[in-house]
Amino acid sequence: MSSLEKKWSEILETLEVNISEKGFKTWFTDTELISASDNYLTVKVPTKFIAQYCNSNYSKLISEIANNLYHEKYAVKFTTLQAKRSVENNTPTMLQPQKSTLNEKYTFSEFVIGANNRFAHSASMAVAESPGNIYNPLFLYGESGMGKTHLMQAIGNFIKEELFNKKVFYTTTEDFTNEMINAIRTNTMANFRDKYRNFDLLMIDDIHFLSKKEGTQEEFFHTFNALYEKKKQIVLTSDRPPKDIPDLEKRLVTRFEWGLLADLKSPDFETRAAILRKKAASENINLNADVIDFIAQHIYSNVRALEGSLIRILAFASYNNLEPEEISIKEAGEILADMISDKVQEVNLETIMQRVCQTYNITQNQIFDKTRKKNISFPRQIAMYLSNLLIPQLSLKEIANYYKRKDHTTVLHARKTIESQFKIDRGLRIQIEKLINDIKRK
Repeated sequence: MSSLEKKWSEILETLEVNISEKGFKTWFTDTELISASDNYLTVKVPTKFIAQYCNSNYSKLISEIANNLYHEKYAVKFTTLQAKRSVENNTPTMLQPQKSTLNEKYTFSEFVIGANNRFAHSASMAVAESPGNIYNPLFLYGESGMGKTHLMQAIGNFIKEELFNKKVFYTTTEDFTNEMINAIRTNTMANFRDKYRNFDLLMIDDIHFLSKKEGTQEEFFHTFNALYEKKKQIVLTSDRPPKDIPDLEKRLVTRFEWGLLADLKSPDFETRAAILRKKAASENINLNADVIDFIAQHIYSNVRALEGSLIRILAFASYNNLEPEEISIKEAGEILADMISDKVQEVNLETIMQRVCQTYNITQNQIFDKTRKKNISFPRQIAMYLSNLLIPQLSLKEIANYYKRKDHTTVLHARKTIESQFKIDRGLRIQIEKLINDIKRK
């Protein structure tokens, strides 16, 4: 038995008497201590799902156990990464952080397709099959937790597998910025530029964080140009389209719009249920079908929240010596109470209509009226625009019917009108953003 195996065995022995039998079997079967250096314990677990849960719920307890056993303060991290051994001394060291590498689970086959993301998925597949030749750059945008990073990395994983000779790199805007700052500090900018301007596929997450970073914008502008001119593929993600990123240089906005913009919206009920079923199956979690439908009906914000609900359910089952399939709808509601309490704040057509009427000082009868007076028609267009934006699962026809309009083309016209006004009226954009925040808090 190696020293790492001995240490982990001693820790597990103590841990076992401090948590439930079910919890111990659920979370600590097939675990391995892969590194114990610099007061840092790194534990390998079978899945990212388990790593996420253990980092949130067991790191502190295991740190305390290690401190008591060895009289040293250890930080604890659970990971799915293998230990990387140095050639020089054969001692275990860690790979680079996950954020600067591709997650092998982010593949097209693991991505659940729905009406909310079908276009973005198709565009990503097209880019993966012909990098640098179509949709360059590909700009994926949407709120946090919608699957942008998954799609981006799926492109990278596909190209690495199918075109193994291609140089593929994923990073975040924050890491790009920090790396550039370090290169300036150490006088190694030439190396930095040589690195970033020679990839076949460069993926940058959260590009909206370029906002107000003039120096980073300047450097990325030249990086973008160098790659684009060599027909190398660029994929970017953001929480909003390029034109809405504040304090982003116009020349960058223009370049980001050269390729294809594809948005990802909130998934509808069917997609949410499919996501839950696929995630549960991949993690060998058996849940009652009614419970899955209950979660899909009440947690609707994003994919990350759906995955978090599964962690909650599994944790409750483990602590109470239950199998996940034994959890009832009533118990699921209690377990997820704080997550589904937002149901009270669910955005619906009535909420949007009432808030717009209040803001523009018109009555509900007026907004449904057929008048074309601008003081009435313009707020109505805003209401229809917001309805389409905030409730993507509704069809244009359903929105048109609610506002007593003839057909879906009225909603399309409203959306185009408001979006065109954004370009010339910054005050309107600010007003709409305030409306959105008010509606979501209402």
